[in-house]
Amino acid sequence: DVNNPHPVYDEFGIFQDTVNYDRLIGPDQAWFDKQLRDMLGAGATDYINVDAVDPSMLSLSMFTPDELFNNGGTYVNYFGYDYLGNVLTKQPSFDDFFTAKDANGNYTRPMPAFQPTYTAAYVQDVFSFKDLVFNVGLRTDIFDANQKVLKDPYSLYPVRTAEEVTEFGNHPANIGNDWVVYVDDPTQPTKIVGYRDGSTWYNAQGVEVNDPKVIAQSTATGQIAPYLQATSTSDLQVNADGFKDYSPQTTLMPRIAFSFPISDQALFFAHYDVLTQRPTETTVRSNPFTYYFLEANSVNGQITNPALHPEKTIDYQVGFKQALGANSVLTLSATYRELKDMIQVMKIAYAYPTDYTTYGNQDFGTVKAFEVSYDMRRVKNITISATYRLQFADGTGSNTTSQLSLINSGQPNLRTILPFSYDQRHQITTSVDYRFGQGAKNYNGPLVGKNHDKELLANTGLNMILRAGSGTPYTRDVSATPGALFGVVSNSSIKGTVNGSRLPWTFKVDLKLDHDFTLGGKEKSDGTTSKEISFNAYVLLQNALNTKNVVGVYAFTGVPGDDGYLASATGHAAILSQYNAQSYVDLYNIKVNNPDNYSQPRRLHVGLSLNF
Repeated sequence: DVNNPHPVYDEFGIFQDTVNYDRLIGPDQAWFDKQLRDMLGAGATDYINVDAVDPSMLSLSMFTPDELFNNGGTYVNYFGYDYLGNVLTKQPSFDDFFTAKDANGNYTRPMPAFQPTYTAAYVQDVFSFKDLVFNVGLRTDIFDANQKVLKDPYSLYPVRTAEEVTEFGNHPANIGNDWVVYVDDPTQPTKIVGYRDGSTWYNAQGVEVNDPKVIAQSTATGQIAPYLQATSTSDLQVNADGFKDYSPQTTLMPRIAFSFPISDQALFFAHYDVLTQRPTETTVRSNPFTYYFLEANSVNGQITNPALHPEKTIDYQVGFKQALGANSVLTLSATYRELKDMIQVMKIAYAYPTDYTTYGNQDFGTVKAFEVSYDMRRVKNITISATYRLQFADGTGSNTTSQLSLINSGQPNLRTILPFSYDQRHQITTSVDYRFGQGAKNYNGPLVGKNHDKELLANTGLNMILRAGSGTPYTRDVSATPGALFGVVSNSSIKGTVNGSRLPWTFKVDLKLDHDFTLGGKEKSDGTTSKEISFNAYVLLQNALNTKNVVGVYAFTGVPGDDGYLASATGHAAILSQYNAQSYVDLYNIKVNNPDNYSQPRRLHVGLSLNF
């Protein structure tokens, strides 16, 4: 209690350069402190050695949720449960997080469970018109995230629009009534400094600007300042007023396929499909805690975006089939696929009160492919299927976080068409199955037994699948970085373009030997037949040739087992500074030879499947 000091004097009244203070007793006492003192019977100013308290006497319920939230550095994470881990008996509202209190006046901070609503319906019909066969359908998907979203992703608090701001005269003619107004002070403005329509910014004269920094620099503080509905920034509170209901997304997905014979041995086919994929919970689930501590969470990584829409894929295909004799067919097909509204991390720059990183439906891409396949139906014992696929897959992001490094470097939300990380230019797949049937008509294998009437290899087959493919893209670096060191952060510039280099080809052969046999199915003495149970015993040999396929490399060297650091000038200096240089080199080489950079080695599986 600094307002009531106790100076120390000796018996002669001489000040001893020491001032004692009582512990402060006031309205800001922590709830945990009060609970602990009540449990121990300690007075308000008694010293408590917390390390001497038996842990069995402590419980999570001695804290309030706000104390455990730790100003954003939370110790607990929950939804659909209370902060003590108890299942909620009813779904709280979004507003309850900001308003609900217990009998002691402490906020309970309930967070609702994620309960989205999925609704779908489809109709489909197959019909013929002369020689054309149509397969036509329509599917309707309705996705409702059933949660609250920010009214304006650029402001945590309600803002004023041009229609509501009239005290500064007329707005420029091109300014829409619903555009957000930016001023020199968020609550007590003296002039307008800019406008915003969605994510497009304009200066005070209504001229579009590429960088809203010029608007922020026109304010009293040099920070962006939307004209807030509040009249003071000193008592701003995050509450439900800044949020609205999620707008349900309705997607119509037509599917049209048709085919018609060109001749008695040739067929033309085509299809048009629209497909959607709902956003995952990890990217879309709303969390009021995130917004309550937005300024703390904005520096700890990306936050979810409860306003995300489903991703969409539009697929076109045309093809041609030609019979090659009586037992085989050749198929040629071309596919074009558009990827729209793909989810990607994005920076909401010049938001109020702070910038933050979240997810948005802003990525797009295309996949173009040409495929040739040959299929031969079983002739005697063998059947063959072979496919070659040529593919070009390009877009603005290979996954939901591929732009994260760019954002963390301070760059804006750039979009550039680049090869996807999964873009494999050439793919070859061949399947050969050699199999013996059963019975006099279907078996042509060796016979054993005294009368040569036992079918040794009946219902036995050997299947071989060969897969080969060109390498997928990766990005080269201009300098070596220590990939095997822990706790060392180092960056390198890009050599060439993003995903401008390719991994080597991969090759893999899988073999499977299996045999079918049955039990039961025999007639009983009472005239009934016992139930048949079938088994399939198999031996599967994956990567039979034990091919050492490279699936990952170090960006500087382009090889899987050496990052080039030890041979660099920086690495050489690091070696010389070690107590035991040879040990350092040996251990580094062991660590850098990452087995994840190679495909799985040869593996043998022995199994038995049961069908009944």
